Amino acid sequence: MKKMKWLVLTTLLMALMVLVACQEETSGAKEPEEPQNEKEEVKDTGSEADVVEVENKDEIEIGEPEVTDVTLRLNWRFKGEFTPFFVAKQKGIFEKYGLEVEVLEGNGSTNTMQTISQGQDDFGITSTVEPSQGIEQDMPIKMIASYMNRSPIMIASHPDTPVETPKDLEGKRIAMSISSTFTNIFPNFLDSHDVDASQVDAVQVETSARNGVFLNKEVDAVAIFATNEYPIFEQELGVDLTPLYLADFEYDLSGLTMIGNTEFLDQNPNTVKRFLAAIDEAFHYTFENKEESISIVLELFPDATDENTVSSQLDLLEEISVFDNEAYGTMTEQNMNNTLEILESSNLISERADLERYYTNEYLPQ
Repeated sequence: MKKMKWLVLTTLLMALMVLVACQEETSGAKEPEEPQNEKEEVKDTGSEADVVEVENKDEIEIGEPEVTDVTLRLNWRFKGEFTPFFVAKQKGIFEKYGLEVEVLEGNGSTNTMQTISQGQDDFGITSTVEPSQGIEQDMPIKMIASYMNRSPIMIASHPDTPVETPKDLEGKRIAMSISSTFTNIFPNFLDSHDVDASQVDAVQVETSARNGVFLNKEVDAVAIFATNEYPIFEQELGVDLTPLYLADFEYDLSGLTMIGNTEFLDQNPNTVKRFLAAIDEAFHYTFENKEESISIVLELFPDATDENTVSSQLDLLEEISVFDNEAYGTMTEQNMNNTLEILESSNLISERADLERYYTNEYLPQ
């Protein structure tokens, strides 16, 4: 009997040992394998994200921003040339540089200059003309970048009454906006190119009326901006207009110029450098990814423009934003001197200051 009990116990013990061994083998084959794969996958994903973040930080060799929340005041309502600024916002480029930027539409370069001068906004877009005049009035402003190193100001004419040279203006009617930069420099422009002003009918009207006068062919030509009205007018008229760029005739007044309040610039140099570095990156991104960039602004401003117009405006912007081996916005002594000479000869400024009072490239990416 005892022998039988011992046999049963021995049999049960052996069965239990076999069962435990099988479980250990099964556990050893499966448990470490699947969790290990899951951990490796998460670790790799996290590692890649960390690398991207670290690389982005390493690329920004600029000190921490003194302030992070800033405003950019444009000089008009949306148009294609403003696309890079909105791309910088929507694609997170400003955020990459540690900034929260509010991009605001404006109502003219003079108004924008005044808000910057009074410290109501941090950065503003004008041309080179308004701040040059404001500095003469001791406004605390300075130009820190100019994204058109060739003037967008042009004379567009109907193909059956072409104006290809300044002399062609004789015997023609040209529409221009009252008190615009073009209107103010126009008499000197004619004189410097030996045009008989008495033979030119300069029709000065409000901007809204100017466009209608030209589109209705009540005038032969009109003074406009290449990166704004030019493609719009061609699209509406269904013809190729004849362009005359003032820059081709020694009247090169740069546009899309960034200004800042001098006190803000002095107190927040890292913020300014990060801001301009972000915009430089945004210009590259915009021109390299035009379709996506156009989609971004069309979603933001569906009622303000259309795909063809923005596309044409961007193409024209790219043509006059040429900065070979330099950061977008880099300004030159020659261009600034040309601007001041034109303004002085047109009696728009009376006395010139030293160039360093007008602009600086010190905040641009080097």
